[in-house]
Amino acid sequence: MTLRSHTLQLLAISVIAGSLACGSKNVQDLDEAPVGSEVIVERSDGSRPDWVVDPPKDKDGLKFFSGGEEGFTDYALCLRLAKAEAMQEMGESVMSTWSSLLQASEVGGKDQLDQYARNFQELAVKQVSMSGAETEERYYEKIAVKTAYGVEYRYNGFVLLKVPEQEYHMAQARALQELKKQAQENEDTSAEEFIDEAIQRLDEIRG
Repeated sequence: MTLRSHTLQLLAISVIAGSLACGSKNVQDLDEAPVGSEVIVERSDGSRPDWVVDPPKDKDGLKFFSGGEEGFTDYALCLRLAKAEAMQEMGESVMSTWSSLLQASEVGGKDQLDQYARNFQELAVKQVSMSGAETEERYYEKIAVKTAYGVEYRYNGFVLLKVPEQEYHMAQARALQELKKQAQENEDTSAEEFIDEAIQRLDEIRG
């Protein structure tokens, strides 16, 4: 082994040992810390991304939604629930479309449409979930938490979803068509009139 190779090997070993010692020291510090204290012992590359609290604006024909959960002992469950929260954010966005359609409508009896609003949200999100939503990024943190009985490890997880705008809008159009069938089955003429109008207005509402 050359002197250069030997020196590089020693340097690599010292870096690894230093990293392990640093991580160990963080956990050991909890021994003297009050209950509830915590330190991050593992994480995705880099610090928390900005999209955790501020999803990217719509761009390049894509929409973005983020969700996160914290303090779970199960890593996989944490990320599944984070994705579910991102889908919930999408649902709230879908409901804003419904509100816009409702405000623009001149049909009477609009206060009787609450059940259709919930169905619209569920149908549209389901359509996007099946055919358009993709995970753009994931970020996680493994946390050591001081408890009365020692140290526990928990996870914080965050998910960023991307959805093609075209699919997002088509999902809402398909949801309205399904609602029209429901209104016809219920012989709800006021709801059917509103939904017909909403189908026509959808394009101008989404800009």
